[in-house]
Amino acid sequence: MRDGGAAGPMEPERLGRGPLWDAVRDAVGSAGRRGRALWLRGDAGIGKTVLLEQTGRYAAGRGLRVLRATGSEEERELPFGVLHQLLWALPRDTGALSGDARAALDRALGVDPDAPGAPYPVSAATADLLASVARSRPLALLVDDLHWTDDSSAEVLQSVQRRLDALPVVLVAALRRDTGARLDPTGAEVLDLTPLTDTAARAVLGALHPDLADAARDRVVQEAAGNPLALVELPARLAAPERSGRAPLPDHLPLGERLEAVFADRFAALSARTRFTLLVCALAGRDAATAAAVGRAVGAAGGSGADVAEDLRAAEHAGLIRVDHRAPGAVLRFRHPLARSALVAAATAPDRRRAHAAWAAVLPADGLPQATHRAAATAVADERTAAALERAAARSLTRAGDAEAAQLLVHAARLSEDTAARGRRLTAAASAAVRGGRIDLAGRLLERIDPHEVPPADLPVLQTTRALVRLQTDGDLGPAVTLLPGVLDRDPGPLAPPAYLLLLFAAGYSAEPEVWAAVTPRLSGAPDLVRLGHDVWHDPARRAHGGAGRLAAAVREFAEDSGDDAQVWLLLWCAAGLDAVGDHAPLWERLARRHSYATRSFLSAVTAYDDYLRGHWDRSVGHARAGAALARARGYRFNEYVHRYKEGYVRAARGEREAVDALVAELLPWAEARGLGMVVLRLRGFQAMCALAQGDPETAWAHAVTVTPPGTLPPGVAQFHLALLDLVEAAVLTGRTAEARRHTAAARAAGADRISPHHAFVLRAAEALAADDPDTGWTAVRTADSATDWPFELARVRFHLGSRLRRRGRRAEARDHLRAAHEAFEALGAGPWTARAAQELRVCDEPRGGGPDGPVAGLSPQELRITELVADGLTNRDIGTRLQISPRTVSSHLYRIYPKLGVTSRAAVARALTERDSPNGVH
Repeated sequence: MRDGGAAGPMEPERLGRGPLWDAVRDAVGSAGRRGRALWLRGDAGIGKTVLLEQTGRYAAGRGLRVLRATGSEEERELPFGVLHQLLWALPRDTGALSGDARAALDRALGVDPDAPGAPYPVSAATADLLASVARSRPLALLVDDLHWTDDSSAEVLQSVQRRLDALPVVLVAALRRDTGARLDPTGAEVLDLTPLTDTAARAVLGALHPDLADAARDRVVQEAAGNPLALVELPARLAAPERSGRAPLPDHLPLGERLEAVFADRFAALSARTRFTLLVCALAGRDAATAAAVGRAVGAAGGSGADVAEDLRAAEHAGLIRVDHRAPGAVLRFRHPLARSALVAAATAPDRRRAHAAWAAVLPADGLPQATHRAAATAVADERTAAALERAAARSLTRAGDAEAAQLLVHAARLSEDTAARGRRLTAAASAAVRGGRIDLAGRLLERIDPHEVPPADLPVLQTTRALVRLQTDGDLGPAVTLLPGVLDRDPGPLAPPAYLLLLFAAGYSAEPEVWAAVTPRLSGAPDLVRLGHDVWHDPARRAHGGAGRLAAAVREFAEDSGDDAQVWLLLWCAAGLDAVGDHAPLWERLARRHSYATRSFLSAVTAYDDYLRGHWDRSVGHARAGAALARARGYRFNEYVHRYKEGYVRAARGEREAVDALVAELLPWAEARGLGMVVLRLRGFQAMCALAQGDPETAWAHAVTVTPPGTLPPGVAQFHLALLDLVEAAVLTGRTAEARRHTAAARAAGADRISPHHAFVLRAAEALAADDPDTGWTAVRTADSATDWPFELARVRFHLGSRLRRRGRRAEARDHLRAAHEAFEALGAGPWTARAAQELRVCDEPRGGGPDGPVAGLSPQELRITELVADGLTNRDIGTRLQISPRTVSSHLYRIYPKLGVTSRAAVARALTERDSPNGVH
C-alpha cells in the first residue's frame, strides 16, 4: 500500500517540513552538477508520498526528466519489477551502451525473458544508460515504497546510488521506518519524517477541512498524533453533524480502508488471543489503562494472568503499545492513538461484545463506565441493563451532561423490554438532547416516537419537547401555542415551568394579543416567577411595577443546585426584560458551569444585550457572534438569529448603516413570515437608532412611531422603554416637541419609573430632552441612582443638552456636557456620534458675539446644520447627500426652519446666520 498522506499539494513549510524540503530542493537544483540520493524515511501515512510527488513537480519545473516507480508487496517476488518501471520509457539503443549491456537490460526488463541477467551486469548497464540519457537532460528518479522493492531492483538501485556523485541524476526514495533493514543506505542521505506538530496539523485541517468544528478539530489532532494521512482521512469519515459539532464524536473514530491498512500488517502478525487482549485494552477508554486492570478484565473473559503478560509483551515488541512498569499497576498506552480505533474496527461483533462484557464484569457496579460497557455487550432487550443506563443518565443530568444523558437513554430505550418503557426513555432522551445541544438527535428521536407508546404522565414532556424543537429549528411558534395550553390544563406538576416558559416565549416573541390570551387565563396557579415573566413581557408599563424587587426576591429564593433549566431560563427571561442581567452576574457565572448548552446559549444572548446597555460594546458583539456561530453549527436556527439581532443593538448605535440594512434585509422577512412581532419591532428600532446616529431624525421618527405611537404604550411591546428615548429624541429634533412631551407624560402616568432602575433612568433622560429648561432636566438625570450604569444614553442626553446650551450662549456649560459626551462616544466606538460631538465642540469654541443666538436658538441640531449648509449655497440634493437624508426630508426641515427664523427665502437664511455670527452680536 502506498503511503497516502495529505490529499493535494500543500507547501512543505506549512506541514513543518521546511528543513527536509530545503534538502530536497538543493539536491534537485544541483543535479546537473552533482548527483545525490535521498531517502525519505518515516511511518506509514506520515507524508512521504506527498513529499515525493512535490519533488516530482519541482524537478519537472526545473527542467529535469522525471522517472517514477513504486514498490508493491504483491509484486515483490517479480525480478527487476521496479527497475522495469523506471527504465522502460528510456531508449536503450544509445551508442553509449555495449551490446552486452543492452542485452542485459533487455533480459532484465522482459524484452528477452528466456535468459535472466546477472545483477552486476544489469547494475553496470543501468548506470551507463542513466549517464547517457542524462547528458542532454538531468534525471530525477523517484521511487515510492522502496521497502517493497524486489531484491533484484533493490540491489541495482543501491549500486547506482553509490555512483551518483559522478552522474547528473538525483534519486529520491520513500520507505517506511520499520521495514528497511534489508536495504543498504550507503551513498544516500536519510531524511527522517517525524509526526507533524499540533500547529502544522491544524494548518492541514484548516486547508483541507475548513468546516470542521473546534471540538472535532481538537479530537482529530489528538487522535492523528501528527500523521498527515489521518488528518486527511479522519474528518472525511465523520458524519455531517459530527463535523459541524452538532453531534459528539464516537469513542472510536472511523478510519477508512487506508488508515486501517496502516495497522493491519502489525495486527495480522499477532495471535488471535493477543489481538483480543489488545481489544480489551482499546475498549478501556481514551485514558491510559493498567496492565493489572486489563488482566482482571481478560480474566473475567476466561483468560489467565500469564497469557495477558505474554500478550502485552508481544504487542510491545510489535511496536503497538508501551508499558510503564514503574507506574502502579503497570500503565500501558498505545504508541499511536489510532491503533485503538483500528483494533476496534478490525474486531468481529462477537469479540467486541465479549470484550465489553469483560469490562462490565470487573468495573464498579452501577457506575457510568459499567453501564455503557453492559449496553455495548448486550444485543437483545435487557430491562436490568436498561434501568442501569437510565440511572446513569439521571446522574449525568445533575452534572450538566444532558447530551451524554440523551445517548444513555437512547441505549436504554433500545434495551427496553416493553413499549411503554421504550417510549418514556426515548421521550426523555429527546428532551435531554435538545437541552444539551443535540437538536439533530432530538429531531430524529421525535420522528421515531409513537405517542401511543408514551405513558400519559410523559406526554407533557413529549409535547413540550416538540414545541421547543420546532421553535429552535425554524422559529415556529405554532406548536407552543397549540400544544402547551393543553399541557398546563392537565396539571403537569413539575413540568409546568418549561411549559409556562415556552408559552411566555411564544407570546413575548409574537407580541400578539391572541397568543397572550392563551397565557393570561392560566396564571392562577402559576409560580411567582412565571407571573413576573408574564407581567414584564406582556404589559410592563401597567403590570411590572416593582419588577426589579420581585426579581431580586426570586433570585434569593432560587436553589442553585436544583439543576432545573426551566427555572434558570425564567430567571434570565425576567432579568432581560428588566435590564437587570448585570445586577446578578455572579449567579449567572455559577449557573453557566452547571447547566446545559441551552442555558448557556440563553445566557450568552441576554449577556450580549446587557453588555450593550452597560457600555461594553465590543464584548457584546463578541458574545453575540460567538453565540450565533455555535448555534448555527449545532442547528439551533432560532438561537442563531436571536444572537444575530442582539449584535444589531451595537451596530445600530454605532450608526453602521450597511450592517443594519443587511441585518434587516435578512431577518425581517424571516421574522414576519413566522409572526415574530417582537423581532420585527426591534429591527424597526435598530433602523430608528441608526438614523439618529447618522443625524437623520426625520427617518428615525418614521421608524420609531412604528414601534410605539406617540403618547401610547400598547400591551405586547415589552421593551417599550428602548423605543421611548429614540422616539422622544427624534420628535424633539424634528420640531415635534408636543408629541415628545405627550409620550413622556404617558410613560410617567403609567408608572414606568417604578419598573426597574433602567426604566426610571430612560424616562428621566427622555423628559430632559423634551423639557423647556435644560437645567431642570439635567438635574433629574444626574441625580438618578443608576445614571452612570447606562453610558450611551447618558452621553446622548449630555450631547443634546450641550447643543442647546451652546445655542443659548452658555458655552462654558455646553463645553462640559459636549466634552463628556464626546469622551463617552469615543470610548464606545460610536463614530458618527463622536464626530457630531466634535463638530459641536468646534462650533462652541469659535469666537461669537455674546448673548443667546436669537431665532437660531430655537433650531434643533439637525435644523441648524441644514441652515448652515443652505447658507453655504448647497441645494437640497447636495444637503441630502452630505447628511445622508433624502431631498424631501431636507424640504420638510426647511418648511419648519423658515417660520422659526422669520424668513421666507434661502438668501434670508444666510442673512440670519450672518447676523447671528456678527462680531457685535446683532440679532
